[in-house]
Amino acid sequence: MKALVTGASGFIGSHIVDQLQAAGHDVTALVRPTSDVRYLDSIGARLAVGDVTDPESLRAAVVGMDSVFHTAAVVGTYGRWDHFREVGVRGTKNVIDAAAGAGVSRFIHLGSIAVYGTRPKGELFNEDTPFDDHPERWNHYVREKVWSEKLVWKAHTDGKIRATSFRPAVVLGPRDRNAVPRALSIIRSPLGGLAGTGSNRVPSVVVEEMAATIVASAENEITAGKAYNLAGAAPITQFEFMSHFATAAGLKPLTRKVPLPVAMTIAAVLENAYLLARRKEEPFLTRIAAVVAGYDYNIDCTRAAADLGWEGKGDYGDAIRRSVEWAEAHG
Repeated sequence: MKALVTGASGFIGSHIVDQLQAAGHDVTALVRPTSDVRYLDSIGARLAVGDVTDPESLRAAVVGMDSVFHTAAVVGTYGRWDHFREVGVRGTKNVIDAAAGAGVSRFIHLGSIAVYGTRPKGELFNEDTPFDDHPERWNHYVREKVWSEKLVWKAHTDGKIRATSFRPAVVLGPRDRNAVPRALSIIRSPLGGLAGTGSNRVPSVVVEEMAATIVASAENEITAGKAYNLAGAAPITQFEFMSHFATAAGLKPLTRKVPLPVAMTIAAVLENAYLLARRKEEPFLTRIAAVVAGYDYNIDCTRAAADLGWEGKGDYGDAIRRSVEWAEAHG
């Protein structure tokens, strides 16, 4: 299989490149001119310079490909909607159009359980759960994921591509530049605490297991036209989740509990202050991060188990340890 991976220099994209290489496929990594490609160079990955916001660069990249693995998106939880829309939504449309124009046979889209929105009461989410079409005004990440996946399914229905979409939970493992710094910042901060009681479930998945399943789906005809949730089989509470990070970094686990409404208020103040100051980095706490940490999520992966043999047996503690080690080694 000749495969193109968008977002290949990022966390999940780089692991999909790993798994494609391990399976013996011919893989090309799409990277921006400004991307950090040191890891991709170290594994001998073939690079194509392009940008999902530049349709012309995509047309050249998809020529001759059998499959496109589309992982490029805005993965942060803070910023202005224009940025999420340009990269995550319009970027997805550009990749779809390029793939369709080149006659690419399979389109594998990396979505998120975020498409279901922020539903805090332990409701079981399966792939038939409706999208959250009306997320909170500040919840650009959910809006990005809903809009981009709708574009994928419209293109599939129109016969432009043959699509599969994956909706992973919180992804854990090395080369994560998002969850690790946020978790450690919260643990280290004098204002840090568990959002709510700490006993809620935080659905998680280990990146290598997830990436291997995503790669395998491209050669499994039963997956065309379907979406799949991917989360680990064992539940993990917010307290356990944050304690793994603390242990990995040699820090004291959090015990302070901050009522979720208070955490949301603090996050809103921080976000607005950062926007006013035009700071590009994320505050250590955002509203999206607060609800992901503090709400109780229950994810059904029955479809992935039936079609793809999904087990979700990855070790969260080991994945977090390796992610912290990687972060410390790379500053």
